[in-house]
Amino acid sequence: MLFGLMTASTAEVIRARRELRALLMPGQRRVHTAKESPRRRRQLLDVVGGLDVATVVFRLRRSAGMHRIDSRALTLESACAALKPNAVTNWVLDDQEPVQAARDRRTIDRAIGADADLSYDHRPSHDEPMLWAVDAIVWAVGAGGPMFDRIRPGVELVDLRP
Repeated sequence: MLFGLMTASTAEVIRARRELRALLMPGQRRVHTAKESPRRRRQLLDVVGGLDVATVVFRLRRSAGMHRIDSRALTLESACAALKPNAVTNWVLDDQEPVQAARDRRTIDRAIGADADLSYDHRPSHDEPMLWAVDAIVWAVGAGGPMFDRIRPGVELVDLRP
């Protein structure tokens, strides 16, 4: 399982959204790396690689007895721990089915504590271009090779143990 976390200043988010939206083809609502042609993937990864962001990709190899729900909770807890030192105040997660979104909220609330000044929300990826960027990075990590090399300098890989 791979889970990406990207942090950026407000000014960089505004710039990144503009650059990412410029990649949309006529009639396209979002950019989805896995569904793009190799040329468009390279173009997207070059744009993402040029953003002034910090990205962490959490990698978790589930053990035989570990359920996907537990593995998602572990990656979310790790992401929350990574958010704290960066004083992140707003976090957008990719939309999930209602039951999973509720589990995510419980996990995040438990991990960040009641005192945290963090606003977070699940949104459809067509509403938030930064989700396209995270998706592209996670895809590149999974693909490896030259695709990962395009964004490697800006990505921290964290291997989680169940």
